[in-house]
Amino acid sequence: HAQFTFEKGDNVAIIGNALPDRMQHDGWMETYIQTANPDKNLALRTLAFSGDEVAKRPREEGYPSPNDLLTLVKANVIFAFFGYNESFCHDPEVFKKDLRAFIDETLAKKYDGKGAPRIVLFSPIAQEDPMGRDLPDPAENNKRLGLYTEAMAEVAKANSVVFVDIFTPTSAARAKQWTINGIHLNQRGSIAVAGMA
Repeated sequence: HAQFTFEKGDNVAIIGNALPDRMQHDGWMETYIQTANPDKNLALRTLAFSGDEVAKRPREEGYPSPNDLLTLVKANVIFAFFGYNESFCHDPEVFKKDLRAFIDETLAKKYDGKGAPRIVLFSPIAQEDPMGRDLPDPAENNKRLGLYTEAMAEVAKANSVVFVDIFTPTSAARAKQWTINGIHLNQRGSIAVAGMA
């Protein structure tokens, strides 16, 4: 997986869709990160919402904007999990444009009052095989998700942003289920994906 080095006192904001939103319920990713960096005094905040897309993050009236929240937590590292919801638009080129705009806009900010945040992009996970459950065939969805993962990797490379591909390893066959419904991780899946991050 991609290499990223934390610095002492980093404030990490985790944004994106249901994948990171649901991860906060068991805390495996945060646990792995804190365990691997015991002396760095890291702060991690999950600001993700199910349904969020890189260019569409609607909030109720009066709720702080995504930029306001990033400023509130003084984010100098942003973990961004996108691509799954966007894949249903069937247009990776639009996704690439939106992702580039997100990177440009984010790097122009100083949420911590000091400098531009460091961004880490995470791909979507693969839709899991039904494994005997009454769930849809993942083939078509995974074809799209693969294209969106490639699009994300391309934009990350062109913009010198760290990219973590969790689609490819979650595409591999396994003996036990990692999701509750093909797309949302169970605890086994959360542990596995946290180890890939």
